[in-house]
Amino acid sequence: MKHKLIVLLLTFCFVLSAQNIRIISQYELPLKNIKSAHYPTLNEDGNLLLFSSESYRGLYLCNLETKEVKNISEDQNAGYLPAFSNDNSKVFFRNTTFENGRRYDALESADIRTNSRQQMIKPQRNLRAARSYQNGAIVLADNKLYKTTFGRTKADIPVYISSENLKIYVYISGRRTLINPLGGENTNYIWASLSPDDTRILFTATGKGTYICDLKGKIISSLGYLNAPVWYNDRFVVGMQDKDDGQFITSSQVIMISADGKFKKPISHPDHIAVYPTASSKAGRIIYGTPEGKLIVTELSVN
Repeated sequence: MKHKLIVLLLTFCFVLSAQNIRIISQYELPLKNIKSAHYPTLNEDGNLLLFSSESYRGLYLCNLETKEVKNISEDQNAGYLPAFSNDNSKVFFRNTTFENGRRYDALESADIRTNSRQQMIKPQRNLRAARSYQNGAIVLADNKLYKTTFGRTKADIPVYISSENLKIYVYISGRRTLINPLGGENTNYIWASLSPDDTRILFTATGKGTYICDLKGKIISSLGYLNAPVWYNDRFVVGMQDKDDGQFITSSQVIMISADGKFKKPISHPDHIAVYPTASSKAGRIIYGTPEGKLIVTELSVN
């Protein structure tokens, strides 16, 4: 009887946890004059959304309050890992060019209000994702961490995480450290990202699953099979569980999972092939895409 009571209590606790995440509404984002939208990126406040074409060419901004859409750039790969500035007044994105068969990426910025544009980093080899920084951004290129700002700033350089050649590097105060959380010479890492509180790293090890570790590489939790994971907040992660036929994604659902890996909840509609989610805990909002180029907004409450 005592064992049954314990099981009942554990079941009750699980149900109670499940009730703490409530989907309020879910709808397709109306985008006028846009035939196809992919790779959504929300700002921290969750009121502005960036998206691109299926090939990452071009970058668009949607104000989720007014539903107004504006074209930020037509550059190749502008839609690959763009970032908002800390004050949401600017957008950082890449512009890819080729010279003698070699690829170069420049970091560009666009002012959302004035549409003015400025090159922040000249074309470089192996440009990585930019992280917003006080009055500018920091970005890695050719194994060098660059700070680029609109004028002087005395702010400390924040922690920066980079996936380089399928390895994870941590930059603290500009110092570069290689970490190998799962060990092994042939372990490949992708989708590495820093938690909102800058203390943990979310990553996927190809063929092994998704994990969270500390800044020294010590594993904190295992989240199982979860692709394209992003942080919702310090307590929850959002990602996709997809299946493919070797060429195309045949099914995929977006789920929310607790950072300790103990609780998960489906977010996407069961009829959707849901891919590449983005999230804002401040707005209580998750947006994912579909292969057809639709963007689906999910409003939710997480307690």
